[in-house]
Amino acid sequence: MISFESEGQEKKEKKDKTPFFFKLTIDEDLFLLKSTDQFYSFGTAITAGWKGLDNKLTKALTIGAKDSHDLYTLGFGHRMYTPKNVNQTQVDSTDIPFCGQTYFRLSRESYSPSHGYVIETHLDVGVVGEIAGAEFFQNQFHSAIGNNEIQGWENQIGNGLLLNYTVIYKQDFVSVLPFVENFLVLRGTVGTMDISAEGSIQLRIGLFNNYFVNGERPWSKKEKAKGFHNIKESKYSKLKYNSGMWSEDETVRDQAVESWLARNFKINQIYIKFVSGGMLNMYSGEMQGSLISFEKSPYVIEYHQIPKLIHTLSIGVVLSHKSGSFEYLWDRHNYQPENTFPPYYPKWGRFNMKFNF
Repeated sequence: MISFESEGQEKKEKKDKTPFFFKLTIDEDLFLLKSTDQFYSFGTAITAGWKGLDNKLTKALTIGAKDSHDLYTLGFGHRMYTPKNVNQTQVDSTDIPFCGQTYFRLSRESYSPSHGYVIETHLDVGVVGEIAGAEFFQNQFHSAIGNNEIQGWENQIGNGLLLNYTVIYKQDFVSVLPFVENFLVLRGTVGTMDISAEGSIQLRIGLFNNYFVNGERPWSKKEKAKGFHNIKESKYSKLKYNSGMWSEDETVRDQAVESWLARNFKINQIYIKFVSGGMLNMYSGEMQGSLISFEKSPYVIEYHQIPKLIHTLSIGVVLSHKSGSFEYLWDRHNYQPENTFPPYYPKWGRFNMKFNF
């Protein structure tokens, strides 16, 4: 006799062991009443993750954290950069060039709830220039919303190779307040389009889930947070979690995990996000073109004109559900020294939408 209930349970357990997710990200400022096409103008990405991405090759190409659970993803992204004056059809030596990027991204997010840190690794491989299709994407979008066509793309960065490798380290600091979370974030990127280092402080205030719970899966049902069953006793975990969560008794450990998650997991999240930091910029492909170019660019910014130190400030409001999130961010970039190219860019807002399927 075949037990349909047993068969269904086996399928459910198999599905739980091999999760799959799909995410659409749209980073867009064109929805504002006053268009703010300038510098970073648009970005979108399609990202998917499944168990098969956790293999010897992806482990060799990426970095893992201690006592971690990992989330591997493969994505396809597009980004575009425009000058302040998007109506300028001639080369303007006082403004940045047009630039489009299309690339594949392999990512690994390695979460260590025992020690309170995350290591993210991103490997980007793609193209920059006319073959990236930015002119087509932007003008199709402008046509759809009834905006004027952008004519200046003939002066965009020349075709070239996009090959970047990025490592991000995030360290959580235990807060005495349950509605406050703060991270120290360090980032380094080396590649044909970006050579830079950055440090920042990231703060969240409001109602949100523990960063490491959400790391299990983007939509993270609390009963799926398997990594919390493997928490090790450490200085960080003593301050953050119940002592029973690293008990040698499996029953005690499971009960402590379920109790902690029941009190701390929220289906709906709403919070303010604050990021402040500084970046040391050694090479900017958006202004100078790819280090491995296929052709000469009609216009690039000279190295001595590129700002070397940039202070970034971002304040945003985030609404989140397991099906996705919506952010509105207010960004500000201060270049040092102040008289260094590019020209001053005013504060501007952007929307960031993520959908989990």
